[in-house]
Amino acid sequence: MAASLAPLAARAQTPLPDPYDYDETVPAPKRAAPLRWQAVELGRPGHRYKMPVYANRKLDRDDLRDIRQVIVVIHGVKRDADRYYETVDELLARNPARARDTLILAPRYSGSIDSGFGGMAAWRKASWEDGEDSVQAAGRPAPVSAFQVLDDLLRSLDDRKRLPALAGIALAGHSAGAQLVQRYAVLNNVDGPLRRDGLALRYVIANPSSYLYLTNERPRADGKGYAPYERGICPTYNQYKYGTDKLPSYARETDESRLFVRYAARDVTYLLGGADNNPEHRLLDKTCGAEAQGATRLARGVGYAQYEYALAARGAKPVALHRRAYEVAGVGHDNKGMFGSVCGARALLGEDAQAADGAAPCEAIAPRAR
Repeated sequence: MAASLAPLAARAQTPLPDPYDYDETVPAPKRAAPLRWQAVELGRPGHRYKMPVYANRKLDRDDLRDIRQVIVVIHGVKRDADRYYETVDELLARNPARARDTLILAPRYSGSIDSGFGGMAAWRKASWEDGEDSVQAAGRPAPVSAFQVLDDLLRSLDDRKRLPALAGIALAGHSAGAQLVQRYAVLNNVDGPLRRDGLALRYVIANPSSYLYLTNERPRADGKGYAPYERGICPTYNQYKYGTDKLPSYARETDESRLFVRYAARDVTYLLGGADNNPEHRLLDKTCGAEAQGATRLARGVGYAQYEYALAARGAKPVALHRRAYEVAGVGHDNKGMFGSVCGARALLGEDAQAADGAAPCEAIAPRAR
């Protein structure tokens, strides 16, 4: 009898797949030799610190006078900057003309418990994605905000002696990295000075869990526009990092009343995975401040893009909005699929960039009819 019941028991114990978990990527095979990062020193005199950065040139010795474009790519919550570097490097391999004059920089926001990064700036868990300060600890540099790291990195590129041909910088992020990049794009004060120095800065924001809203409005549940959210449901929905209440000290010199006008003038591309629509994804922000923006990353991204279109069209004189927003067909929460898509390649490398054969197509997200 026991023998006859064994097959039934085996079938009964077969676990079902996790619900909704359809957009997980297949782990990449382990490489024979790990990619090596370089220690880059940043910051002002008296407050210098080191960051690990993956790059396609030896930053301390290579001649960079031929570099015309820099791509700075920010990793996700796993802090796998090496994987993000490889995504961009593979894209460059399909565009050999660009590979000769493009510098890739993939900084790593190391965790305070990560081994092998002693003496460098480090952050507790995922605090870096909100722009928070690095930890203060023996053997570590003085605390520096994750936003300040980007300021210092971008300023280091504004060096006409070392990079005389540099014309443009793309700052790109996916997932947690996209959260950092989107908030940085709103709050930073270096965009204008870089442009005045002849450096075109553009931001590429792919699949973040949430966005920094610039008014107290959120998408209405009925899909008909935007309205203040119910504070009884979420009293803190408009506090940073979801809104402009209690902005971080990094933004203390920012004029809140002009945040949207300034952000609208910046060159921003949103990339939204058409299959990043899992409301139970294990890495999705499910706090009430995030849920006020929508149920999934795709819904939140489309809602935010339409929110910007709506804000820009208000008033007697519409605001010029320098935006592109795309839905990437069939791609879930996957940096390689997003940046390797047709629109992803163009956002990073330019309009004539070549994506891989079979790369995901994109559909532009247009403003809704008023």
